[in-house]
Amino acid sequence: MNKLKEKFFNIVLILIIGGLGGVLVNNFLLPYLSTIPVFSKIGFIENIGNGTTIINPTEKITITENIAIEDAIDKIDPCLVAVHSYRGKKLINQGTGFIITSDGLILTAADLISSGTNYYSIYRNNHFSEAKIIKRDIENNLALLKIEEDNLPVVSLADLDDFRLGQRVILTGIKLNKTELNHFINLGTIRELEENFKVNLNEEDILASGSPLININGEVIGLNLINLKGYIKTIPIDKIKEFIGL
Repeated sequence: MNKLKEKFFNIVLILIIGGLGGVLVNNFLLPYLSTIPVFSKIGFIENIGNGTTIINPTEKITITENIAIEDAIDKIDPCLVAVHSYRGKKLINQGTGFIITSDGLILTAADLISSGTNYYSIYRNNHFSEAKIIKRDIENNLALLKIEEDNLPVVSLADLDDFRLGQRVILTGIKLNKTELNHFINLGTIRELEENFKVNLNEEDILASGSPLININGEVIGLNLINLKGYIKTIPIDKIKEFIGL
């Protein structure tokens, strides 16, 4: 029994001495060695000399592209509206627009506001609002509408200087299905800073004409114009800012 106790106390003593040794090494010996050129080049000794403590070096927080895309869509969705143009009571054109000021200015494609129409409505937040034309730019195919509402969510506009080739972009549009807005997206990358390109679109994607093209941060980088053949032309953000006076 005495021998068992002696072995137990010896083990405890070894652990205590080992622990004290580790403290002495970390706090006195390694800092001293970090001042000697031969030892100071060793990574962990150099970190000790610089007062750097590494905790869980393999623990990283990674935001996946899918999550970033979802966040971008969540950011832009409240700002999207359905644009309807009528001749009398007949629906002539429909597409997408987006809110650029909290007091009701909406940007869309001038194609949707043709000269043959005389009534325009905006659908958002489960109701229609009559819209008035503020101005149109036929050459660049831009139109500015106004609804009489306040405290609206607005888009963020990107800077042209931030564009990069290969940057992920998101085309997002909406379609009014009875009393619900159905959102749809199409993903792509910037291959040229100003280009016409063709993507695989279905029939309802044509309604994305007038919608914003956004980056992965949910910022508007252009306005989409889509024809019946599925070709997309994007009006770049610099022309948009010039049109709305920014």
